[in-house]
Amino acid sequence: MKRYIVYILLIFSGFCVSCDEYLETKTYGEILPETTEDYASLIHTHLYNIEASTSDKILGNFNDVLRWECFSDNLNASLSKSVSNSYTPIYVGSYIGSAIYRFNNLFQVVRDANVVLDNVKEKDSELDKKITAVAYTLRAVLYYNMMRELCEPYEKQRATEIMGVPIVDHFDMEAKPGRGNIQETVDFIIEDLKRAISLNQIDEEYIFTVDVAKAYLARTYFWAQDWKNAVATAKELLDKYPLIEGEEYEAMIQSTPPFTTKPGNVILCSYNRGTLSTAFKTRYSTDSRRRPVSLKFAELFKEKEKDIRYKLFFDKTFLNTKRLNMQIRSAEMCLIMAESYAHLQDEDNALLYLNSLRAKRITDYVPLTMSSLPAVDNSALVTVDAEGKALTPLMASILNERRKELYMEGDRWFELKRNGRPEFWVGYNGIKSTTWKYLYTFPLWKQDLRVNPNLVQNEGYE
Repeated sequence: MKRYIVYILLIFSGFCVSCDEYLETKTYGEILPETTEDYASLIHTHLYNIEASTSDKILGNFNDVLRWECFSDNLNASLSKSVSNSYTPIYVGSYIGSAIYRFNNLFQVVRDANVVLDNVKEKDSELDKKITAVAYTLRAVLYYNMMRELCEPYEKQRATEIMGVPIVDHFDMEAKPGRGNIQETVDFIIEDLKRAISLNQIDEEYIFTVDVAKAYLARTYFWAQDWKNAVATAKELLDKYPLIEGEEYEAMIQSTPPFTTKPGNVILCSYNRGTLSTAFKTRYSTDSRRRPVSLKFAELFKEKEKDIRYKLFFDKTFLNTKRLNMQIRSAEMCLIMAESYAHLQDEDNALLYLNSLRAKRITDYVPLTMSSLPAVDNSALVTVDAEGKALTPLMASILNERRKELYMEGDRWFELKRNGRPEFWVGYNGIKSTTWKYLYTFPLWKQDLRVNPNLVQNEGYE
């Protein structure tokens, strides 16, 4: 597709919250977008960034996955061999100086989605509808990412009090929106995803298909503790992308690009084109092995070698062997269903979906029952669930299964945030580094606060 000069102008212009200029002039020879193809060029670069894993704004890249794992308790930072770069930080506090740019960087992509929607969504051609669906999904994903990173975790009783993400639903360089509340943010994400789903975009070349929109809808319901809708949405995807096991599962987990089709039951993946880059090889073969997995994590694999993940995820020295994955797959949908049913006090279905996953991972598996569930580990870092209630054996088992299944997929850090934001410390080179509760929510950049006085800084960074 022809690349228009306006594309370059848009990419290098700042978002309206932090920049006072945006396509104010057009010099000789430059082309302002007019057709759907023109506006689609804005979308195509972001889609390419997903495929090539060159961006941290949407699904993330190798560096992001490794950082999230290092922030969490999956790896033992105290036993780090070395900390030679920013991709293997000792703890989250080392990243805050970079995290301040997340709000601005993500909104630059929101800007592009808004420009497209402002000019394409009312048109009727098949390409118009396709690009509109992709733009709605893209904007929703960006808001979902900002909600998880820049807002406190969702609480039903405080949903109208917790600060949200500024709602910007069209391009306006003069707008200076406030943050509103997290319920407004959730509603905005859900509305965008439902609009995308209604357009039924199924062209895999555009990555954000109707199934991807449904996956993020399930994730959003789950984060917002809308357990019934989370179950219904996740089940639709799990039925379409059934769980796999054995060699097929191993091939999916350790698959390397390029892919002719998405491996296994993957719904969305990043880095699905091109050969393995030097960056990936370094992060995977070197950086992900700078510290062993934590003892607490390794002990979760009680069946040891009978569990395919025990042999697949780390070696005998407890150093990582699992490929860094930026993806959404149906196992997550199964886990969403298990936990959501547990929150709904439906123990039978919660056990059903917990056992469904475990049966695909453990040889000679004997299903768990309410009476055979392991006792809650009172020394574990997570002691409460997403609603603030003390863990039950069922809920603890579901959370532990999620921790195992989604290891090295950037999930555990957000699970800690969602389930109580526990404070913990690590020691390295004689220095004690503490992950305080407020560090689970990243700060806004002071420049953003100066430009837009309606923004409010997150607690702990004032």
